Amino acid sequence: MSLFHSYNNEDVLIRAVIAGILDVLNNKIQYRQIWGDEDKETISVPWYYNQSGDERFMQDFYTHYGHCLPPKPVDGNFDFIPRGVLTYTGSVIDEQRITSRFVQGRYVKDIDGVLEQYVSYLYSIPLSIRFDAELWIDNQLTAFKIEQEIREVLFKNITYYVYYKGMRIGCTAGFPADVTIDKNIAYSFESDNKIKLNFSIEVESYQPVFDPTTEMLASNKMTGIGVRLYSVPEKSDGVITATSPGDNLTIPKGIPLWLDWIYNKEGAIISNINLYWLYHQQNERNLIERGIPNHEWHIWNIPETFTNFKEPVIIWEEDPSVISVLRNPVIKIIPNTTTNAIAESSFTAYETGYFITSQEDASINLLLEMKDDDGNISYSPDGKIWANVKFNQIDAANPVSIASDVSIIFPGTVDYKEIDIHIANSVNTDVFGIINKLKIV
Repeated sequence: MSLFHSYNNEDVLIRAVIAGILDVLNNKIQYRQIWGDEDKETISVPWYYNQSGDERFMQDFYTHYGHCLPPKPVDGNFDFIPRGVLTYTGSVIDEQRITSRFVQGRYVKDIDGVLEQYVSYLYSIPLSIRFDAELWIDNQLTAFKIEQEIREVLFKNITYYVYYKGMRIGCTAGFPADVTIDKNIAYSFESDNKIKLNFSIEVESYQPVFDPTTEMLASNKMTGIGVRLYSVPEKSDGVITATSPGDNLTIPKGIPLWLDWIYNKEGAIISNINLYWLYHQQNERNLIERGIPNHEWHIWNIPETFTNFKEPVIIWEEDPSVISVLRNPVIKIIPNTTTNAIAESSFTAYETGYFITSQEDASINLLLEMKDDDGNISYSPDGKIWANVKFNQIDAANPVSIASDVSIIFPGTVDYKEIDIHIANSVNTDVFGIINKLKIV
């Protein structure tokens, strides 16, 4: 298969099998020639295909085969010795090896210059492809060497692969099963005293026949299985209304986000829902979770990897005689996405922790360790930020106070995603509730 061009020799199975067996023979049939104690040579026997039916053509055409050079005209007859010639003698369908038609095959097709993988039901026609091979050899010793090499290579069977209509096809080459090894090789002596060695090769392969009615892209996948508790004509798929969280909110990553919705359609039932997130006002859905039981609520744990924002790290400045941290609170910090400024409103306490202190109202100093995009570390001014503690816990309503004379600017990029959330019927995902324009930082 070639891109952008079509050739008359494409998608011909027998031609591909012939090219494969010639490759095997040219690379596997070798023998050692010993010229002296330190002079030993491995000689590969060249093989040609008898495509013209005239052996003289093969002799005269490949005059410089051994050096991989294009043919050059020569005077007189030129016989490359040793050489092998392969002749295709036919193929038969081996009905005993026919298998089920209900097997899927994977293959490649050229679609407008792009290779796409497809699958479809495949019917494999088993073939036994036969060849007659003849070798021209200069002397008896060389003939014995090549004869034993042929037995060693082909008697144990050789497997190779070819491509046909975009599919990788396996081929197994060896001596025919119905001919004994003793009779496989025969010699004849021609009038000019050349030695000619004859034997047969049988190749087992399959011709794939694809069912175009079942063809589909290999990238197509089943996304889920939904169950209807009623037939479609009787009931509609209902209406889903998202209720929480509201639209246009800014939310930090790495927290559990509580989602609520209402399904209101009398007489209809949704057993499961799918959750998706999409970039705001875009259409490509990204799966959060599939097949969630429809309790009309779900908790989405927003992963820390959802954005590239490197959140500041809080360093607590403890004074054991006054206040110390027993259990760290969970405080999320979201700088202003436009100015990068960190203010008191940037802090939200999602878990209030626990502090050891003898006072009902107390405070504890903290530092912010911040990284820029290159990983360089900077800190907030010392003694300018403190956490407000009430009854040994962070005051969730007013977690942090910042001195009025200080301005804290986050040095890195405040990366965020502006998304919508779809709460969809798992049977019919075109029925969904939507939460609009959440900014996840």
